Amino acid sequence: MNKSTLRLIFLAAALSTTSAFAKNRAVEISINGRGPAVDGAAFATVKQVIGHAVAAGIVDKFVVSGYGVEGGFSACAQASPWTSDFISFVRQLRTIAPNPATTGYSVHPVAACTDVATVCTQDVKQCPDGSYVGRVPPSCEFAPCPGN
Repeated sequence: MNKSTLRLIFLAAALSTTSAFAKNRAVEISINGRGPAVDGAAFATVKQVIGHAVAAGIVDKFVVSGYGVEGGFSACAQASPWTSDFISFVRQLRTIAPNPATTGYSVHPVAACTDVATVCTQDVKQCPDGSYVGRVPPSCEFAPCPGN
């Protein structure tokens, strides 16, 4: 392959990644207790990861749409238009693994955060793998189970 061909391949791959990423510039985050209190360590980690992303300018819009009775919240975090680190932020959120016996947790990509807050009930659904997921605004349907 010559240099021109390699440049075209690289450019096509970059555009493909950019256009796919542009479809989902936000994530709905839900972490809620499912009867017992929310997993405190996981909850603190989620808040720390979000706080760092806001302070670093990776997230420029963060909207809380509801709070759980047993602790936790449902919210949306939207990427700053000047960042390329949003995918890393989402990956970091997805590495958090709360205790599935006490906590429902989901990170669901969306095109953008809405300005109108939708409050969903804070119940959770048990997935086939034993984990739990919460409801995601604005539809308030349960987030997909891991692996779906």
